[in-house]
Amino acid sequence: MFIAQSVLHSLTALVIIEMSFHSWEIRDHLSKLRYRLLILILPILSFPFYQLINPERGSIYFRENNAIFDINRWLSLRILDTIPVYWIFFLGLLLVTLIFFFQEIFPIIGEKMPKQDQRPDITPSDNIELIVEKICGNLNIERPSVMVVSEQNPLLYTTGTSRHTIVLSTGLLQRLDHDQLESALFHEIVHMLRGSNIKTQIIYLLRMVMFYNPVSMVEFRRLVQDDEFVCDSTTVSYTKRPDALASAIKTFYISPDKLRLSGLSSVIDVIESHSHNILIDERIRHIGEMRAEEYERFGWGGYILTVIVILNINYMVV
Repeated sequence: MFIAQSVLHSLTALVIIEMSFHSWEIRDHLSKLRYRLLILILPILSFPFYQLINPERGSIYFRENNAIFDINRWLSLRILDTIPVYWIFFLGLLLVTLIFFFQEIFPIIGEKMPKQDQRPDITPSDNIELIVEKICGNLNIERPSVMVVSEQNPLLYTTGTSRHTIVLSTGLLQRLDHDQLESALFHEIVHMLRGSNIKTQIIYLLRMVMFYNPVSMVEFRRLVQDDEFVCDSTTVSYTKRPDALASAIKTFYISPDKLRLSGLSSVIDVIESHSHNILIDERIRHIGEMRAEEYERFGWGGYILTVIVILNINYMVV
């Protein structure tokens, strides 16, 4: 019951939230991020909460007289009088579970494994250190450490939750000019300022709890995308150089020519790289369309009303 209802509750929350975006003309991604978090959080908590306030909610009487949607009736149907719908439903959940492990769990395990050909780190140049120091001075935050790794592929990410380290590759440094590098580093430091690492870890834990849920899989990626949009907007608002940031982002395209198809893992890599490139395209388009007033005051009234509507409707979905 929990598995089936959590999927339905996620879908219901998704529809209501998308309607809220349209009704209240919510366009800024910081607000969208807060709304979309409800799609991950509420379905986890709603089922035990509903059972606590009404233990009879799963009874036949409630399903027949109160519920607006009873998934048991739909799952008991048979396609062409032979194939039970619940087989298709749970095979779909199994497929999403396999995608979760292949795309997200196995790569994490692979990253933790010791690498035989790991190359020594390179001392960052004075130019990089000066750029980071300048940015942190403007934002009035503690300067992170910087690590440069010998790698031809463009790499740029931030590690740590309290003490941060910015990691760059030599391949990225060879591709970026001064303005592009400054914009890229500013973006990473905005992630630090927003506490993106710890927030992403919390969101990922919610995603792990709902590993079987296709709606959760999609919304997790949209949340990460919203966070990138927020950091892009903040970067451009400070640097006033949208073209430099967009050009820096373009260097992270993954060329299909570099991927070789040989087995299931390679097919998954192709799908993942395609999703990665779509996100890059969306970020570049967002930067190009960025408004002068990107963020508006967050409307708590509409947010609370959305939560109430989701909880009330999902109470009647069993």
